[in-house]
Parts: sequence; C-alpha cells; structure tokens
Amino acid sequence: MKKILHDLYHGRIPGWDSRIHSVNDAKSDEFREKTLAERRYLASVLSPKDFERFKTFESLHSKAHARRYHNIYINAFKLGVMLMCAVFMDDGEEAEK
Repeated sequence: MKKILHDLYHGRIPGWDSRIHSVNDAKSDEFREKTLAERRYLASVLSPKDFERFKTFESLHSKAHARRYHNIYINAFKLGVMLMCAVFMDDGEEAEK
C-alpha cells in the first residue's frame, strides 16, 4: 500500500485542481452580476421558445458540473483513504533511495 505514496510523490497519480474561493468575495459577486446581465440580455433578444431552450441548456450544464464535482469529491476521498491506509499499514516496503 505504501506504493501509493511513492506514486503520488513521483507524479504517477495525477492530482486535481480545486481553487476554493469564498462565495462572498468581490470577484464572485462581479462574476455573478456579469452572468445575470448576460442572461437578461439573452432573455430580451431570444424568442420565448429559444429562451426556453437556453434555460434547458443552463439546467443541463449545471447538472453536468454538479456531476463532475461530485465525482472529483468521491475520487479525492478515495485517494485520501488510500493514503491513510498506506501511512498506517506496515507492508515492509522501504522508501526508495
């Protein structure tokens, strides 16, 4: 099991990038306002039928992102458990020199 520590150290296990930002920071507020402004614009220029399709797209896009981050969380949790097992189990493997 300690092989995972060596694989992680040597880059054989790819990490994932999660930049956690405060939900209430200024950049998030600015991004939220720009997004809402663009949505209002599309609502004003699209036909009602096209805007409904856009709302369907928004929903699918949100679900895809939620699914992706759900999978990232699960994989990161599994990696954490594997690391804990590697640290606490003595399998007789010595560190590479």
